[in-house]
Amino acid sequence: MMYLVLAIVGLIAGLLSGSVGFGGGMVLLPVITYFYGIEVAVPVSTIAQLMSNLSRAVIGRKSIDWKAAGRFLVLAIPFTALGAVGFAKVPKVPMTVTLCVGLIVFAIMKLKGKMKLPHKPATMIIGGGVTGLINGLLGISGPLSSAVFLTLELAPVSYIASEATAAAVMHIVKIIVYGKLSLMSWEILLSGLFIGAAMMVGNYLSMKLIHNVDKKKYQKIVAIVMIAVSVWMIITNIR
Repeated sequence: MMYLVLAIVGLIAGLLSGSVGFGGGMVLLPVITYFYGIEVAVPVSTIAQLMSNLSRAVIGRKSIDWKAAGRFLVLAIPFTALGAVGFAKVPKVPMTVTLCVGLIVFAIMKLKGKMKLPHKPATMIIGGGVTGLINGLLGISGPLSSAVFLTLELAPVSYIASEATAAAVMHIVKIIVYGKLSLMSWEILLSGLFIGAAMMVGNYLSMKLIHNVDKKKYQKIVAIVMIAVSVWMIITNIR
């Protein structure tokens, strides 16, 4: 029964992340935590999300903005490693709630057309550093990295694939660090691969549906989902 639930949740998470570029981890973490506990849930979720991000990158490989992804990773790689080292030590609830409040403000301003970050390399580089640190510390990066990539105003598939490429690299860094800290095991690996396979199916289905979506309408949908996911994260963390 546990594996059936995880497979269904993985499929739903894949549909969500393949549609808007994030949210899969937010769906996965509460369920995996219920079965395994938070210390195991984050590594399991990391493996599953690595598979999910790799599949989105492969599906949309012709549309990837390699320059943007490369700039994003300049600071994202070292700061992800730094955050992963401190994973077990940070107070996760207050940091998560603070992050979510910031994302809600960003999304509301994006919907109102008042969020115009400069289209400069520095935006991607600094955004990558902040995202990497949060990703390593909390195991959460999707909404934040998506907020950074949204500033490029890419077409839907290009946005999804470019963000997924950067996210996949960050997840690889985290897995390496978790391995060094003895936070990985065969059970964690196999569970992550199982859930990741379900997510890949959801990614494939959802990315086939967004090719012809209007770019401006799509960005508004992403912003609305970002608000909903952030509110959900706040509720699940403070109750």
